Amino acid sequence: MSKKLFLLPALLLGAFMMFTPACSDEDLCKDVDCGANGTCFDGDCVCDVGYEIGASGLCDTESRVKFYGNYNVTETCDTGNGSYASAISAGTSIDEINISNFGDSGFNVTAKVDGDEFSVSGVNLPNGVTVSATGSISGNTITLSYSGSGAVSFTCTATMTK
Repeated sequence: MSKKLFLLPALLLGAFMMFTPACSDEDLCKDVDCGANGTCFDGDCVCDVGYEIGASGLCDTESRVKFYGNYNVTETCDTGNGSYASAISAGTSIDEINISNFGDSGFNVTAKVDGDEFSVSGVNLPNGVTVSATGSISGNTITLSYSGSGAVSFTCTATMTK
């Protein structure tokens, strides 16, 4: 009887240890260099806000730079169609861009950049219109959707080409 009482816990302990993963002391980030604007997590670089992995493999490229430039804009709105010029430049924060002549309004808006996308969230323009927008870039072309409410209301889609 005493052998059986000893054998059962030993078998249970053995089964438990057999199916329990072993702890590893391996440091997956030991040889990973993410640069000054990134941190290694489980062997992969996680870039700080406003940065992405550049050609060097480091978090050394500002995400917003790809948006900079002068653009020809064509848009289709529920209030009519149009074309005009706009420009995008650096914003105050590392993850912001400034869009000039937004929606052919003559006003500038600030957008938050996240990788290849940006957003404008409820910006109040001096003409009494509040605008919101989302956009994404592919090559030299930005696809933009935006809407306005307040003094006038509208919904638009636009293509911005460098």
